[in-house]
Amino acid sequence: MIADHIKNRGRYLNCHKNIAAALEYIARHADEPGLKDGTYPVIPDEVIVHVVTKDTHAREDAKMEIHKNFMDIHYIIRGGERCYMAPLAEEGAIDYDPETDNGFWDCADSCNVMIGEGEFYAVWPMEPHCPLCDVDGEPKEIRKIICKVNVEQGSLREAGTGLE
Repeated sequence: MIADHIKNRGRYLNCHKNIAAALEYIARHADEPGLKDGTYPVIPDEVIVHVVTKDTHAREDAKMEIHKNFMDIHYIIRGGERCYMAPLAEEGAIDYDPETDNGFWDCADSCNVMIGEGEFYAVWPMEPHCPLCDVDGEPKEIRKIICKVNVEQGSLREAGTGLE
């Protein structure tokens, strides 16, 4: 997991072209007054942005999740949330749907991070996380940008990272 403020995005722009595109989209559009909830394909099949307004929830009301093909970058426009992390479960314990690239299961947490306005966190494929959790035990409305970013090995090779 990476957790940082969007003003520090330059640290991550050389990681991968799709990560750079997602972070630059966030930096350019997060403060737009007319930015509406919805889905925005930044690079079709590579970087998809979801702008959402949702209520946070108690950790015990949600399952841990993973994605096999895409990383998530969550940026908080308004409000705050906790994201919980855990070790990866045995594959048989995960209810994974390849159509949505989502897998869910119940498990104990190993740590959490609180993210506030102007901050983001990035979770890699196969990195268990539970987003949208309450900061102070009370549900609150938050507004955020979630970027689905393709960082599969083929595109990492294209980015010149040397991974094979």
